[in-house]
Amino acid sequence: MKFQKITLCLLIFSLFSCATKSNFSKNNLNKEYFKDKTIVFSFNENSVKSTKKSGPRAGIEKRPNINQTFNESVTQFAKETKINLKIKYFKNEIINNSDINVDVEITDISWMFNLSSATMVSTLNYKIGNKVYKKVGIYKNMSGGSEKKHIIRSLKTAHYSLLQELQK
Repeated sequence: MKFQKITLCLLIFSLFSCATKSNFSKNNLNKEYFKDKTIVFSFNENSVKSTKKSGPRAGIEKRPNINQTFNESVTQFAKETKINLKIKYFKNEIINNSDINVDVEITDISWMFNLSSATMVSTLNYKIGNKVYKKVGIYKNMSGGSEKKHIIRSLKTAHYSLLQELQK
């Protein structure tokens, strides 16, 4: 009986301690730095189209459209951070000269399963002018879940890392 209580306590503790932050409404970004800036994200068509999966897993799920999932990640991230982030939907769409244009290529999305957790890792190259920022977004949880939601959460951690780099 005592062993079961200890096991239950450890399980509950691990559920709350291993999840990666995926809501950025409370963050340490410098709001003043981003106050008068608009950052426009353009999805690079050379981005990966699917997720690599490894480890023991169960269930079948419809593969998400990576372009749409990326757009949702930017929209959610903008709402949570209250930073002016936009998406450039068309190649010939005109952006203001004062906007920061970011070409984003997703080079890898991997979903790794263990017996007690799942980790989504997204690797992105953000190109601003001639400079490329390689960022990795990670989302880990203690169960399976939706592939699309996990991709969105890992992409948001990469976006956050880029904004931290830009405000330096």
